[in-house]
Amino acid sequence: MGAPSTESRWVEISVDAKREAVDDLAALLDRYCTGGAVVEDLPGDAAQRTIVKGFLPVWDEDTRCKLETALLLLSRVAPISEPRTRVLEPQDWAESWKAFFPPQHIGRHTVIVPTWHHYGPAPGEVIVRLDPGMAFGTGLHASTRLCLAAIERHLRPGTRVLDVGTGSGILAIAAALQGASAVDAIDVDPVATRVATDNVALNGVDDRVRVALGTVGGGGHPLVPRHSETGYDLVLANILAEVIVELAAGLAAATR
Repeated sequence: MGAPSTESRWVEISVDAKREAVDDLAALLDRYCTGGAVVEDLPGDAAQRTIVKGFLPVWDEDTRCKLETALLLLSRVAPISEPRTRVLEPQDWAESWKAFFPPQHIGRHTVIVPTWHHYGPAPGEVIVRLDPGMAFGTGLHASTRLCLAAIERHLRPGTRVLDVGTGSGILAIAAALQGASAVDAIDVDPVATRVATDNVALNGVDDRVRVALGTVGGGGHPLVPRHSETGYDLVLANILAEVIVELAAGLAAATR
């Protein structure tokens, strides 16, 4: 077999950070990297480290050099490590998630179970089976856990839900499993919509969850469709604060 095409290979850039530096760091990687930043809290880590990752096509050396320089300079003044890089072959994408993605109990009865783990549910537990692949949303990040707990508190049977920036589809699936009658899950990243679609089918909620490429409000990429439906009982937006600010008017308009 010949060497893999450079078009199918990616560079992973990652840094360790203290939690107070995560938002600024994620915003920087989101600006440069395909699909935005990935944030992973490491369970059981006494130092409470967070790993922030971004991915670039292996051929985009110019952007890679700019980002590495920016991260190196940032590491001199902020509580983050120097950047680490590695080239991921196509088969490495899924494998790179597995080391730090065990089954997780969140809130009162939600359990996130990766597809490569066997898990016997206890009575009353809501099981979300997930393979995040290249999309954000493993349940490890604090904001994802808080959103899942909030869904338990606020979602009522028959609720109509919009999930903006669905990533792996984790929140949309959790909402459907907990009684939402209809969920629209949108994302600006085609990779995320493919991953979310697979996870929705895996959990048997494709009759209630509709995944599509899209965003709300103005701005953004001209090729990403605007989602104009309104009247949602619950709107989820587990994305960076600066993006939520940009989309605020559209999020409000979508809410019943």
